[in-house]
Amino acid sequence: MDITDLQKATMAVDEAWQHWKQAPSATTEAAYDRAYHTWKRLGGERSVGRPPSGDQTSLTSTERAQAARARQQASAARWEKVAPFVQRLRRAVDANDTATAASIAESLVKETEMVLSNLQVVHAQPDSDLVVINGWHGTEMVLAFIPTVHLDDYFRRSHLSGKQANLLVDRNLDAFARIISAKFERGAHRPYSRFGSTLPCIDINLGDLEASGEAMTDSVLDMSLNWASLDGRTSPE
Repeated sequence: MDITDLQKATMAVDEAWQHWKQAPSATTEAAYDRAYHTWKRLGGERSVGRPPSGDQTSLTSTERAQAARARQQASAARWEKVAPFVQRLRRAVDANDTATAASIAESLVKETEMVLSNLQVVHAQPDSDLVVINGWHGTEMVLAFIPTVHLDDYFRRSHLSGKQANLLVDRNLDAFARIISAKFERGAHRPYSRFGSTLPCIDINLGDLEASGEAMTDSVLDMSLNWASLDGRTSPE
């Protein structure tokens, strides 16, 4: 297989998804399905991210040790950044200086914020039981995995297809981005091996969704029921 063909097929899935999202119809949905199945035929087991059970390159003990050291170094660096603020805040509290304490707290929040940018649903991946999101922390790619079963439970749905789950997450992407960013900021991520590189991976579960306080909607799924395929049936997975 020519890697260029796979790259083109991957781009075609993303483009077809954008067309379907911007102009939902039987035609654009069918085009998305065709692009995805073409990618799956070419890509097979290749993906941006898969859960541990599907990962073809498990972490070695050396990679796990390196990842642990990296997390420790990141924690130490963050504490070095936070410590001066905490010392100043403690002095302000001791002096009952609420104005200064509030100012220091605001500066502390801004200084320590770990923002993930450009989060998007990854459609060119083979596991329909999982929604994959990728984003960036600076120049480092970050992955997030959301099992479809947790979306079923949270939205009181039954057996969402992979396409429906992707659609649901995409339409609530801002809310999911905040949930993912919050876990990343807390350091609640694990190393994930992908094609020779190790990336931070965040697992989102039902507890995360319920505790988030986010207002999310699944109305887009009711709308999608009306988008029938050209043959009169709803489009296949």
